[in-house]
Amino acid sequence: MNVTQTLADRLTSVDWNPAQTDPRLRISLMKEFLRRSALWAYQLGSDRWPIFDVAALIDPSVRADPELVDQVSKSCATQSTAVQQSCVGALHFAALRESGRAIPRLPDPYEPIVVLFENGGGFALDGTGMIDVDVTVSMSRGKLADWLDRPAAGFSHRAPAAEARRSKPPQATQAKGRSLK
Repeated sequence: MNVTQTLADRLTSVDWNPAQTDPRLRISLMKEFLRRSALWAYQLGSDRWPIFDVAALIDPSVRADPELVDQVSKSCATQSTAVQQSCVGALHFAALRESGRAIPRLPDPYEPIVVLFENGGGFALDGTGMIDVDVTVSMSRGKLADWLDRPAAGFSHRAPAAEARRSKPPQATQAKGRSLK
């Protein structure tokens, strides 16, 4: 199975309902996403941040399979525009990596946000510069420059809630043509 398909499977398996995940984990993941996004925006000279299509800035001719994009878009259609753009951007970035095209030696810009999604829902950007990371927790987005010199936030590839969800036996309930995992 290829990298882009694997990512599409991860994203379409997300349970978008808020989980009982420790808000500190979700904040840590969001901070790491903002840091990585800032590094990529700075490296690529993007005037958009934190949500932008990294792959399009490197090589706009490399895109994820439209069927995968459609599947993922449908699975996150009820989420904020920022979540939808993050999911599709992550797919295009996976396709770019898979293409073998040279890319800057920076950490994957989307992995922290994908892990955040796997740990119980999305996020929303409001018009005041705040990010609603969870129903009870918001944080300031800050400015791109604020994130460039921050140390990396450590997180496991699969945070605890995602692992717990993956270890549960499949449920019989059907949603969007797929059994819930």
